Amino acid sequence: MNDPEKHLKKAPAKSRAIRHIPKASKGHFVGELVYNNGDQPQRLGFASLSEHNAALCLIYRPDFLDLEEQLAALPFVLPNGAMSTHFFDFRFTNTSGHRVCISVKPERIAKTYEYRALIAQVKKAAVGNICDDVKTITERNIRPEELHNAKLFHAAREPDAVLDEIVSSHLSKQSDPIYIKDFLERAGIGGRGYFSVIRAIRAKRVALVTKAKITGQTLIVSKVAG
Repeated sequence: MNDPEKHLKKAPAKSRAIRHIPKASKGHFVGELVYNNGDQPQRLGFASLSEHNAALCLIYRPDFLDLEEQLAALPFVLPNGAMSTHFFDFRFTNTSGHRVCISVKPERIAKTYEYRALIAQVKKAAVGNICDDVKTITERNIRPEELHNAKLFHAAREPDAVLDEIVSSHLSKQSDPIYIKDFLERAGIGGRGYFSVIRAIRAKRVALVTKAKITGQTLIVSKVAG
C-alpha cells in the first residue's frame, strides 16, 4: 500500500560544505547524515567519527538553530607572521543567533601549545568576520550520555502519527512520575511506542527526573498532564 506521507516528504537539501569531503577514505569514517532542519531535511557531511559525533550532539542541543559544515578557507596570520588559511569543521548557530565556529580535533593535538597558539590567531581573524566565537571540540568534550541521547533523538526524528497520538493522549493523563517501560505498557503499545516517547522528550512534553542516558528504565514526568 502506498503511504501518502512518503510522497509528500521533502527531499533532503544538499550538503552546504564548501571544502570537499571525500566519498570514501581508507582508515577514516566519512559520510553524510540527514537531520530535520525545521520542516526541511538537510544533508550534512562529516570527515571523521569525531565530526559525526560532535555534529549529532550539536544538532540535538536545546538551543540548536543551524549547523553548517566545512566552511570556506579563512585567511589568518600565523604566530610567526606568515599568512595561512584555516578550515573550520562547523559553524553552529543557536536560537539567539549566536554563531560559533568549531574545529574538531583529537585531544592529543588540541592540548598542545602549538595548536593553542595557532587557534588563537585563527580566532582573531574569525570573530566579528564569520562568527561570534571560536571553539575546539575533542573526544573529551563529548559526554557518553549526551551522545547516547543525541543518537536516540536522531533515530526517532520521524513522526508516527498513530503512535504519537496514543502517547500524547496517555501523557495528558499521566500526573505521576513513571518509568518509560511502565508508561508504554500502561498505554498498551509496548516497545513500539518507545520512539514516540523519545520525540515527546525532545519536544519538551516530557521531562527527565534525572539527566542521564535515556533507556526504558528512565523515570519521566509528563509536562502536559491535565
